[in-house]
Amino acid sequence: MLSSLWKRQHALRAGTALMCLLLTPVQYGWANDGDTAGGYRRLLPHVTDIVVHGKVEEKQRVAHDARHVPTEPSVPMLVPSINGVGGAPSTPSSSQSLGQQPYLFSLHSRAVATAGRWMEQYGVYLTGWNVSQVDVAPSGGTNAGSFFNNNAGIGTDLDLQKILGIQGAQFHFFAVDTAGEAHAGEFTGSTWAYLSWLGAHDGFQVREFSWDQALLHNKVYILAGRGNPKGGEFEGSELYCLFSAVLCSAPAALTVNGALPSTTISTWEFRILVKPTAHTYIKGGIWEIEPSLKATNHNSWPGPDWGFDRAKGEYFPVEVGYRTNFSNDLYPRAYDIGFTYDTSVYNDPLYNTRGLPRAVYGGTAQPRRGRTQLYIQAQQMLWKPEKKGTRGTILFGAANFQLSGDPPVKRGFVGGVVDWGPFSPRPRDYLGVAVQAFQWNDRLTQAMNDTYRKQGSHQKWTNYETMLEVDYGFNVAPGIMVAPYFEYIWHPDLLGYTTLPSHVGFALQTGLSLFMQLAPAFDLPALHRIRN
Repeated sequence: MLSSLWKRQHALRAGTALMCLLLTPVQYGWANDGDTAGGYRRLLPHVTDIVVHGKVEEKQRVAHDARHVPTEPSVPMLVPSINGVGGAPSTPSSSQSLGQQPYLFSLHSRAVATAGRWMEQYGVYLTGWNVSQVDVAPSGGTNAGSFFNNNAGIGTDLDLQKILGIQGAQFHFFAVDTAGEAHAGEFTGSTWAYLSWLGAHDGFQVREFSWDQALLHNKVYILAGRGNPKGGEFEGSELYCLFSAVLCSAPAALTVNGALPSTTISTWEFRILVKPTAHTYIKGGIWEIEPSLKATNHNSWPGPDWGFDRAKGEYFPVEVGYRTNFSNDLYPRAYDIGFTYDTSVYNDPLYNTRGLPRAVYGGTAQPRRGRTQLYIQAQQMLWKPEKKGTRGTILFGAANFQLSGDPPVKRGFVGGVVDWGPFSPRPRDYLGVAVQAFQWNDRLTQAMNDTYRKQGSHQKWTNYETMLEVDYGFNVAPGIMVAPYFEYIWHPDLLGYTTLPSHVGFALQTGLSLFMQLAPAFDLPALHRIRN
């Protein structure tokens, strides 16, 4: 198995290197297109440029399709993020700097760009990304060691109005290949301070297969098919996946406290989004809970798992929010509040079926059904060096609260800051600091203490865990980021251990992430989709 992973990883690296060699000679792309009103010339042709080794090249870009002018984009165009699976906005959100950036190289090719524009005329858009991570746990935790992880995604977005003449209709397909040792718990001792791109298991899996329909003059959007409530749908931010370890897609408490599928797989879904105004939205949906998807590599293709007989419950999220962007706000912001209800059966963290502590008396975990939680989330650009520019400092935070049931996390908190373009000569780099903290469920705390006592230890399990991560993202080429990071964990949770280690008070983890997003990396058009 290790040999197979080694071969896959080196084949991927070799393929990437070959592609770079083939496409590097022709270098041109995009840069600043800001206007004097604090917005952007979204519908007019404009000249754009990039800088590679001090040389500037220009090209004329065609006008945007007016039907695809975004309302509230939640996904960065020039910063890789799985929050944008299946599309990206045609104007920048608050998480972008669009100043002139000095690049080390470019993968732009006139032939590839021309092919992309030709496909766009017929309503076909390619989308994808690749994330490679090398990581080291040098100190603390339970073991020292290093590990590698790779996630690659590829898909297509179809504009069904161009293809079939169906007004306001899109179709999205996206598949993900996961390989490596994404979970760092065996080194750090923390189950949830893992690499952000963790999948349920290695393999090639369908991430999205859905119909996206706009109705009532773009006031209502219906999404149906197979998908995931994470990845930008609920409690999401375009900022989260810029971090390599502590969070991605959504705060970890949303995942820990429910049975929703991992980020790399999909289940049956139905979501409705209503936009009362250009800045506000209300959305809700239902997702199938199918635990078998996490256990086997079925590739998510049509088969037994596409039936409803394997469903073990439903997941109901609802969210109300307000969001702006640089096209309508000098200091973009986003605020939302949400509620989730999980109907699936889960194991009581403390008691067995006889009502006795399972860690002491053994037996089968007591089955429980139904969990609810409330979350609030906010982000706000607070400061900019130029009033009408896009560089600046963004503050963000989220909080999750258990309302009913006994999920592992009683309360979860996320907070941090992202500085876009921290240095004027590099306006598309970013500096990020994020903190995530859990307060664990009281029953879970008692169960862990019972386990220590059964082992003959007098140690007490700490009922909270805190993680700090610092990243710097170097935008080395259009659509490509190299981001070294450092993570410190206080009180690793040890939840993945049958026999609990003693005196594990901290853990260090550091590494390097390489992000690539297909559309900006190869100068391909992207189909905008509305998520909020």
